[in-house]
Amino acid sequence: MPDDIPSFAILAAILLVGSVLQGMIGFASALLGTPLFLLAGVTLPQAVAINLIASTVQNVTAAWKMRREIDFRGARRPALLRLVTLPLGALCLYLVGKSTSQTASIMVGLIVLTVLVVQTAVRVKPRDHWHAGWEFLTFLSSGFLLGLCGMGGPPVVLWVLAHRWEAQRSKAFLFFIFASGMLPQAICLALFFGWPIIEAMGVGLLGIPILLLGTLMGLKLGALIPAHVVRPLSTLVLAAVAISAIAWPLSSMLGQPAKSKVSQPATSNLGEPK
Repeated sequence: MPDDIPSFAILAAILLVGSVLQGMIGFASALLGTPLFLLAGVTLPQAVAINLIASTVQNVTAAWKMRREIDFRGARRPALLRLVTLPLGALCLYLVGKSTSQTASIMVGLIVLTVLVVQTAVRVKPRDHWHAGWEFLTFLSSGFLLGLCGMGGPPVVLWVLAHRWEAQRSKAFLFFIFASGMLPQAICLALFFGWPIIEAMGVGLLGIPILLLGTLMGLKLGALIPAHVVRPLSTLVLAAVAISAIAWPLSSMLGQPAKSKVSQPATSNLGEPK
C-alpha cells in the first residue's frame, strides 16, 4: 500500500466522494470506491479491505441513528442468509487476488455495469410481501458479492425497492443489513489474506474522520437535492467510473509487448496472501 502523502491524499479523496454518495442515497460507496481504488493502483483485496472500514463507519453510524426504525424481527433472516455465502465470495476473492490487477479491474468494472443495468432495467410493482424464494436468492447473492468484491448492496436495494415501505423504514433496513455483515467480512478477509489486509484496513482507519465528514455532508445534500436529480446523476458517475475501470486495463494490456503482458499478482503491494 503506498504510504506517501500524495497517494494517501488520493485515497482520502476517493473515501470522501464515496461517503458523500453513500450519505445521499444510502448505498453505492463501494460501487464508486472500488473501481476508483483500482485505477489508483490499489489491488482488489486491498480495495475491499479499505471499503470495509468505510462501510462500517457509515452504516453503523447511520444504523445507530435510525435504530428506532429498524424492524429487527424482519431483518434477522436476511442478515443471516448473507453470512451463508459470504465465505464463498471471500474464497473467490482470494483466487482473483492471485490474478493480474488488470483482470481484477475489468471484473469489478463489469460487475458495476451489470448492477447499474439491472437497477435501471428491473421495474417491479412494490408489494407488502414476496415469496420466500426471492428473499433467499436476494440475500444469498448479496452475501457472495460482499465477500467477492465488497459490493453486496445492490441486491438488497432492489429487494427494498420491491416493497411498499416508508422511506425511513427502507433506509433503516439497508443500514442494519449492511452493518451486520461488516465483522464477518473482516474475519474472512483476515483468514484468507492475513496481515497484509489488516494493514490495508489500517489505511481505512486513518480515513475515518474523512468518512464521517463525507457521510454528514451526504446526509445534508440528500435532504436538499430531489431524489429524481440525485439518482440519475449518481448512475452516470458510477457508469463512467466502471467504464474507465474496464477501458484502462484493456488499453494497457493491448498496448504492451507480448512478453510484458503479465503483471505482478494483485496482492503484490502488500505481500503474498496467506
